[in-house]
Amino acid sequence: MNNYHYFSRFAALAGFSASPSADFATLSALHQRWPALIPFENIEVLLGRPVSIDVEKIADKLLSKQRGGYCFEHNLLLRQILEEIGFRVTPHLARVLWGQDKPDATPQTHMLLTVALDGVRYLADVGFGGVSLTAPLRLEAGEQQGYRLERFSQEEWLLSMKSGGSWRLMYRFADGACEQADILVASHFVATYDESLFRHNLMMAKIINGQQTNLFNRHLTVYGEEKRQQEAASFTDFRALILSFFTADNVLSETEIRAIYEKLAEII
Repeated sequence: MNNYHYFSRFAALAGFSASPSADFATLSALHQRWPALIPFENIEVLLGRPVSIDVEKIADKLLSKQRGGYCFEHNLLLRQILEEIGFRVTPHLARVLWGQDKPDATPQTHMLLTVALDGVRYLADVGFGGVSLTAPLRLEAGEQQGYRLERFSQEEWLLSMKSGGSWRLMYRFADGACEQADILVASHFVATYDESLFRHNLMMAKIINGQQTNLFNRHLTVYGEEKRQQEAASFTDFRALILSFFTADNVLSETEIRAIYEKLAEII
């Protein structure tokens, strides 16, 4: 395992004990453990701090410091780990359609991966915020695992998720690969555009105790057998909620948590 620099660091946190192989079992295991270990969160953007797309800096933040990040950070690190193991990985940018009734064009503000394995392509995405995919999806038209992939055009795919008795749009993306320069521009836009949702709201997501758990500003939602919601009415409540997404102690300082709380007070 010592030959795998980034995988070894992830494995130490995730409890992998065997050397990985470029096979479906490894891909599935990584995808399943990731959202239960590393939270989605936009704290740096909310506090006006820079976000790096350099893989070593991402690994330091997500693995060494045991923080979280948004899609570019998650999926860039996952890409590095997969390629280290020997997978053939292609990065893509997507147009987020969450909250829309129609798949109208939006800016390309999301990043995902496709992985080619034994003649099959899989969608791998560990960074879609409030919907934590826990398994790779075969890149083919049809329903699978509560999701639906369909051709939007000859060049694009459309991904939706089942919500109740209907389908909720997630994003659309092109077959072609994006370049690192494209990812840099997209990440910069999300982090700095004045009307970006990420600049003005706290968004966190993680699989906690096997349940999708989301924090939007001070509002916690847990999607289990029954949907459970909680509102942080005080700083003490908020502190407990935000720290519940991290496995390590002292990931955020008291000063940082207070700054986040006060930032949200300006918004709410």
